[in-house]
Amino acid sequence: MFEEAHHLGATERSIVLQTKRGTPIDNAIAPAPGASAMRKLRLLIERCGANWQERKPPAGEYNCAGLVWASRRTAIYEPGLWLRIIEEDTYRLLTPVEEPLPGDVAAYIDVERDEMLHVGRVVDLRPAFQGGTLIPWILSKWSDVAGEYFHSFRDHPYDMLGFKVRIAFYTDRPAPPVRQP
Repeated sequence: MFEEAHHLGATERSIVLQTKRGTPIDNAIAPAPGASAMRKLRLLIERCGANWQERKPPAGEYNCAGLVWASRRTAIYEPGLWLRIIEEDTYRLLTPVEEPLPGDVAAYIDVERDEMLHVGRVVDLRPAFQGGTLIPWILSKWSDVAGEYFHSFRDHPYDMLGFKVRIAFYTDRPAPPVRQP
């Protein structure tokens, strides 16, 4: 989302990045944010981020996928590569009866295009309200120029920006045993 560096073309800086199966993953180290990017980011936070908790201030270098899968070292821009990482690093979609746990991945998917817009890492389970059901809290980096933010999994900018999204959770945990009748 709002990937400034991606639209500028190759930065000529990348790292060697592969899936567990050894498939190379294209990436680019994003430059530090400029004044225009910082203005857009401030507007996004003003409009959507009232409840976000900043973990780290704005910086370049990586995007959401780089936060989740590349240890904050680079940006992975192509959602098709995100799916390849999910497949080749043996993530699986949580079933409807499974709860997301810290370490799992939250994927924000554009319903109309069936394409991932954003990924974040589940970092905590917190009550939705005093004494309420526990809900996932996510660590996100909304763009390659943004900072890192903690937020409720439903507290995202996509609805306000006109996207209809569904949220899917992926895990690298083994599947639960199948109960026999």
